[in-house]
Amino acid sequence: MMWRLAFLAVRAHKASFLASAAVMAAGTALLTAFASLLETGMATGGDTGFLVMLPAILGGWTVAIVAFGVVSTVSLTIQHREQELALLRSIAATPRQIRQNVVRETVMVALPAVVAGLLPGVGLGALVLGRLVDGGLVSARTELSAGWLCVAIGAGTSLLAAVGAALISSRRAASIPPVRALSESTPAAARALTRARVLSGLGLLVVGLSLGAGTLLMENGPLLSSTAGPAGVAAAVGLALLSPAAVTPIRLFTQARIGATARLAARNVHVRAKHSASVASPLILLVGIAAGTLYMQSTEDSTHRGPAVAGDVGVQLAPVNYLVVTMIIGFSAIVVINTLVAATRRRRREFGLLRLSAATHGQVLRMVTVEAAVTAAIAVVLGTGAAAVTTVPYSLVKTGSPIASGPAWMYLAIVGGAFLLVMLAAIPTALGALRTRPVDALSAA
Repeated sequence: MMWRLAFLAVRAHKASFLASAAVMAAGTALLTAFASLLETGMATGGDTGFLVMLPAILGGWTVAIVAFGVVSTVSLTIQHREQELALLRSIAATPRQIRQNVVRETVMVALPAVVAGLLPGVGLGALVLGRLVDGGLVSARTELSAGWLCVAIGAGTSLLAAVGAALISSRRAASIPPVRALSESTPAAARALTRARVLSGLGLLVVGLSLGAGTLLMENGPLLSSTAGPAGVAAAVGLALLSPAAVTPIRLFTQARIGATARLAARNVHVRAKHSASVASPLILLVGIAAGTLYMQSTEDSTHRGPAVAGDVGVQLAPVNYLVVTMIIGFSAIVVINTLVAATRRRRREFGLLRLSAATHGQVLRMVTVEAAVTAAIAVVLGTGAAAVTTVPYSLVKTGSPIASGPAWMYLAIVGGAFLLVMLAAIPTALGALRTRPVDALSAA
C-alpha cells in the first residue's frame, strides 16, 4: 500500500522526479568513470601506482561535487512539495509516515537512475584511460576493469546521497505544523539559513581555506593539485550553503527607483532567499570549479612553454585534466539546468496571480529575466571567490605570482556561459508557464 502511494506521488510529479533522476544518472556516470580507473589500477601490476593515484585525487573531490548536486536536486524537489506533505499531515498522516513515504519515492526514482548511469560511466572511464594511454602515462596493453567495486562506488554514492537528502528534507517538511505549511504567507527568508546550514557552510569554508594554505607549503610538483583542487571545491560548497546571506544586500534595491519590474524582481529574490539560494548553489559550484580547475591547468601549462621534456608528467596529464574538467563541468551544467527548470515551473501559480493583478505577459517575463540575472551575478561573485582559493596558492607555488596564468577570455567565457545557462533554462520555462491561463494557473500543483 505504501509503495503504491509512493508510485502515485512519483507519477503525479513526474517532471520533478525526472529532473532528479537525470542528475543521479549523470552523477553515477561520472563516479563510475573514476571508479573503473581505480579498479583497473588495483588489478594492474605495472600501472597500479598512477592509476590508483589519479582517480583517488580527482575522484575524491568529484564525490563531493556529485553528492552536493544530488542532494541539492532531491532537496529542492521535496521543498516544492511541502504544502502537499502538510496536507497529508492534516488528514492524519504522522511525521514518520511522511518521512517513510518520501524515502520510498526517492528510492523508486534513484534505483533505475543509478543503473542507467553505470554503462555510460564505464564508457567515460574507457575514454579517460584512452587519453592516459595516448599520453604515454599508462601501458597500451592496459584494459579497463569494471567490476563490483566500480558499481559499488558509482551507484552506491549517488544512492546514498539521494536517500540522505530525502531523510533530511522529509524530516524538515514533516516537522512544519500543517497550518503554517499550508499558508501561502510563510516567509521563506526566515528559514533560509538554519543553524546546521551555517555551521556546515562555515566548516567547509574553513576546510577549503586550510587546504589552500596547505598548498603553499607543498613542493612544486604533480601532487600540488591534490590539495589545491579540493580547496576550491570545499570553498564552493561552503559558499553555496551560505549563499542565502549573499541575497540580503538585494533588499537595498526593493525601494530604489529602478522601475516597477526590477523592484518586484529584487523583492522576490530577497523574500524568497531560500529558493534563490537553491538556484544559485549549483551555479556557484559550476563557476568555482570551471574557473579554478581551468586556470590551475593553464598556470601549469605556462610553466612548459618551451620544448616538452620527455617524461614530464605535467605535460602528459594536460589532455586528461581538460577532459576530466569538461566532464565535471558537464555534470554541473546538468544540475544547474534541472534546478532552474524545476524552480521556474513551480511558479505558475505566482505568475497567474500577477497576471490577474494586471501584470502583462511581458512584465512577468522581464521580472523572471532580472531575477535570473541577479541570481547569476551572485553565483559568479561567490564562484569566483571559491576559484581564488584554488588558483591563488597554486599560482604562488608555480610562478610566484598570486594571479593565475591564462587568457582573460577564458574567465569571460565562464561568466558568459553561466549567464547563458541561466537564461536558457529560466526564460523558455517561464514562457511555457505563461501559456497557462491565469485562472487555470491558480489551481496548478
